[in-house]
Amino acid sequence: MHSTHDVRARIAEAESRVARLERGGSQVATGFLVGPALLFTAGHAVRLSLGASGVGPVAGMVAVFPPHHDPGHAAAQDAVRIPLTELLDSSPPAPDDPVPLGMKTAEDGLDFAFVRLAAHPPDLVEPNGLLRPRGYYKPFEEDHAFGSGPLALFHYPLRLLLDYSKAEKVLRSGECRVRYRGANTLDGSSGGPLVTEDGLLVAMHHGHHNGMNQGIPTSLIASRVLAGPHGELLRDALASPLPRVRAPEDAVRRGGGDATPGGGARAIGAAMSALLGSRPPGATVPGPGGRPLRVTGARQVAECFRTADPRAVPGIEPVVEAARAMDAASGDGALTAAVLAAALIGEAADQHATGGGFRELLRESVEALNRARAALADQATPCSRPDAVARGVTADPEVAEAVSAAALLAGPYGVLICEPGVTRSIEKPTVRQGLRVPGGRAFPYAADAPGTDAWTGRTRLVKPYVLLLDSVTGEGEAFHRLRDHLAAEGSPLLVLTTTDGCDPRGGLLRALCDPADGPVPTVVRVPAGRQGHQRLRSLALLTGATALTESSGVLPGTAWFDVLGRVDLAVVSASQTVLVGGGHDPRMLNRWTASARALLDLAASDDERSALQEQVSWLTSRAVCLAVGADTEAAIAARTESAERAAHAAQAALRCGTVPGGGLALLRARAALPDGAGNPGTHVVRTALAAPFRALASTAELAPDDVERWCAVGDPDVLDREPSTDLFADRSEDAAETVLLALDTAKAALIAFLAGS
Repeated sequence: MHSTHDVRARIAEAESRVARLERGGSQVATGFLVGPALLFTAGHAVRLSLGASGVGPVAGMVAVFPPHHDPGHAAAQDAVRIPLTELLDSSPPAPDDPVPLGMKTAEDGLDFAFVRLAAHPPDLVEPNGLLRPRGYYKPFEEDHAFGSGPLALFHYPLRLLLDYSKAEKVLRSGECRVRYRGANTLDGSSGGPLVTEDGLLVAMHHGHHNGMNQGIPTSLIASRVLAGPHGELLRDALASPLPRVRAPEDAVRRGGGDATPGGGARAIGAAMSALLGSRPPGATVPGPGGRPLRVTGARQVAECFRTADPRAVPGIEPVVEAARAMDAASGDGALTAAVLAAALIGEAADQHATGGGFRELLRESVEALNRARAALADQATPCSRPDAVARGVTADPEVAEAVSAAALLAGPYGVLICEPGVTRSIEKPTVRQGLRVPGGRAFPYAADAPGTDAWTGRTRLVKPYVLLLDSVTGEGEAFHRLRDHLAAEGSPLLVLTTTDGCDPRGGLLRALCDPADGPVPTVVRVPAGRQGHQRLRSLALLTGATALTESSGVLPGTAWFDVLGRVDLAVVSASQTVLVGGGHDPRMLNRWTASARALLDLAASDDERSALQEQVSWLTSRAVCLAVGADTEAAIAARTESAERAAHAAQAALRCGTVPGGGLALLRARAALPDGAGNPGTHVVRTALAAPFRALASTAELAPDDVERWCAVGDPDVLDREPSTDLFADRSEDAAETVLLALDTAKAALIAFLAGS
């Protein structure tokens, strides 16, 4: 591409126009828009054997588009799903094309399908509130000079997220094909568009042939369609100008009301603010349009605002993403991050409306936020009582006390699991085998496995089987049978592997992770390096599995249940995996642990000593489990969620210390900034840092005059003699790590909003 800006522009276009095609819930191909509700894809993906046109070949197929311009966000339930309704025109593959066996071919085949959708996908709502029409690619008949420069391939290779690959060494292969290297394509990539550095559509990917990727020039496809029975549809699309991005004012006219980005951010910020503080689960908050909503947390608020008409409430996406990212990263602090993000965006929008430039606001705001962060970090003190932090998260004193004791038992870096109990009370914490593996969900496999929380991206597997796999190759038929057997049994499968998932064709992962065969297992990439085999050996001792390596002596073609291990619980996120319990042999585990400790005393180098120390740490790691009970199943679920958030906060406090709670730490950080006169960015940050305190003070029914005096002074402790401060006499503490991360997350939301503007 010519520049980073060009790359971003091409990716933004592709996110608008390229879809993942599914049949029966499984991905089959990629497709892209070529007109209003018109789509091109690979012909072999739509069952051409059923007929050349009509409904039959596309029956049950759905095009899945991203819901908004939000790179990396691909929650399945948020996606725009539009059925394919009619195959308008098509051509089968040629005899030499890389297509499934048994499919009919033709000597002049171009392997394409021209399809009508049930509707054109709706406009995208960007973080700055702009409405960006999806648009479409224009497949002109003019021939392209292939080989004049690299191309960009956009496709969905066995995953929910759109992938961008740079195709190089592009060569024309005969009159009707083009070949290229550099693009990491998999099943599901067929039908992806290849575009030039200037965004011109020139070819469609359709397979991998003789060591090279292969595509079809779209000029040939366009000529064939224009000469066909539905050519007028494509001709009209080529002649029509693409729709323009609409400013927020257009959205106001369409949606009605005060639908500015600042107004949308403030609306969702007000709903999040109403939930701040330790309170029983459930509260009534103002929703879209001011209507009351009964919700329990940030997730429910986000769902309500996301499902509202986006034209009526622009500007909410950065706030929602701040809450989601915070929950995914730390498990607590989502409300604080959302309130800060909403206040930052609302104030920035107001400053821009009075003449402030977005670029200047961005620079000044980032500088002020960095100063505030340093002042906030200086307030941290070592944590001596995590119960004070737990009380700030939950209004249930029994939960706070139990979580505090469990956190002290687990320590700042130990594994602490809160599980639904079977009694009406919270049981004493128990200690079991447990390990935190520094590896998360592996690229490029889908993150939509059963048990995955779409909000946080964490996958919770109860009693999964465990397969340990190194970069070995071999016949994968046994693993197909094994996977089918587990699917019939209804048991989850967790694959822990040290192999590089970039090209699974050469390994057994390909046999396990083909979505065409059903739901894929959860795959975790364990960091390999020099200790890869040792880590697999430690995991084998803990889970009772046999690690399949080149030296294991197990033939992949004969592998069956005897190579699998098992754990009681696995929690997989993007960056780490927690394993609790295991089908290990206690005596063998003890022998290996004693041997590793003996070798540690004889270690001859720092590398050897470090490896042995890690092995002993893995083999002796433990998890503290807290069973949370209540009177009803619904109450157990709510109480367990509250305990999990309190546990995250308590351990964070033990790691990095605490700061004053109740929004006071942010208020003191605000006092470190200038008054903001003549510096709009500083004014934005000062106003936002006071937002959590104002919300909590309002909930505590603090007098408005006192609130203003506290905000003006910046350090409420100088007003300790004021009568109203009794309301905060027994104020809670916050984990410094959580508040700092909330500030960083809100900063990222503001940058996304201002940079997008």
